[in-house]
Amino acid sequence: MTQIGTVPPAAARQARKVARYYRWLDGLSWFHERRGEAGHGALPVHRALADPAGGDPTPYVIHRLMLEGLDLPQAPRVLDAGCGYGATMLDLAPKLGGDWTGLTLSPVQAERGMAEVAARGLVGRVRIHVRSYDAPIEGRCDLIYGIESLIHSADPARTVANLAGALAPGGHLVIVDDMPEARMPTEAVTRLDRFRRFWRCPVAPTREGWIAACRDAGLQPVAERDLNPLLQVRGMADLAPRLAALERRARLPRLLGLGVRLEAEIGGLLLETLQTEGFVRYRVLAARRG
Repeated sequence: MTQIGTVPPAAARQARKVARYYRWLDGLSWFHERRGEAGHGALPVHRALADPAGGDPTPYVIHRLMLEGLDLPQAPRVLDAGCGYGATMLDLAPKLGGDWTGLTLSPVQAERGMAEVAARGLVGRVRIHVRSYDAPIEGRCDLIYGIESLIHSADPARTVANLAGALAPGGHLVIVDDMPEARMPTEAVTRLDRFRRFWRCPVAPTREGWIAACRDAGLQPVAERDLNPLLQVRGMADLAPRLAALERRARLPRLLGLGVRLEAEIGGLLLETLQTEGFVRYRVLAARRG
């Protein structure tokens, strides 16, 4: 799959913002990895979920849950829209076979991910490109998924339409993301707005918004699951003092323009408070091209 054409101006501006954001976080991830505190291309960075089948919570649980009930062909053609270091492809490609392409805005993520692809003997089967998922896509896919990535879109309906256009007949689009409830108290809306700003998520559609985008793109929703009961979230009694302490630490760095890491941490805690209270639901939605 190769890029053809150009990305719309609004999507291009948003892509630059997200790329800058991840340049900061990629550098911090490298630093923490050196200290043995964080993952690399071999480890997913998305949420650890309790396994309904038993076992310890891990970030790999979502890989099985998001594919439940989908009728995929043997050796599927797969696109990971916002693949990060490619960890999901590294986990699933050996199990499912087929041809796997990941898109990321981060050259660091692509380089480190491809090093892991080579180390695992998956060259030719798994590849990572530095490219926006809003760019036109050549070729047809049996499965396209975005795990905690499509929320960064400046125009989710257009993003879904672009991805849907790359699906083969019978192909599936799977969205795994944080989806705000349609109604929430004003104070919770304020927290949601700060989370969206700190994590560079300008829209963050509701469940209904994603489903409407899928239908408008000619896709039929076929499966969904609320994953909040499987999240490893803490109670407000624990989160509130942590959040207050981070807010105090962030004041000076943010004034100096150096607060990206702390903003990311604050955004994560704000999201966790909203999940704890049920105002944001972590969901998986699957839709199929007829």
